[in-house]
Amino acid sequence: MDGDNDKESPKPSNSELMASAKVMSEAVTGQETDTGKIAGAAADILDAAASYGIIDETQGLGKLADQAEDYLHKYETTHTTTVTKTDASGNKTTETTTTTSSTSPPDDDDK
Repeated sequence: MDGDNDKESPKPSNSELMASAKVMSEAVTGQETDTGKIAGAAADILDAAASYGIIDETQGLGKLADQAEDYLHKYETTHTTTVTKTDASGNKTTETTTTTSSTSPPDDDDK
């Protein structure tokens, strides 16, 4: 791992990766609809794939993966919803987060 990138977020633990995989599988089946949460899970999985695949984050596919991860983490922090879930015993839990509007990041290929 290189120490050149001080903005790097901590790497997700194995249990966080499993939770992210669960969120992604729920999203595919339509059970999870919080786009912010889905984006965060996708970013964690992409980060793990890049780390375990040992790709160079400064060029080629590694650079694209790093940019995608950054974008997804930014999306996660700006797009959230209210989620109400009911467990098997009828208990309801509500998680409310704020959705803010943001502009798209500038294109890197502007010349």
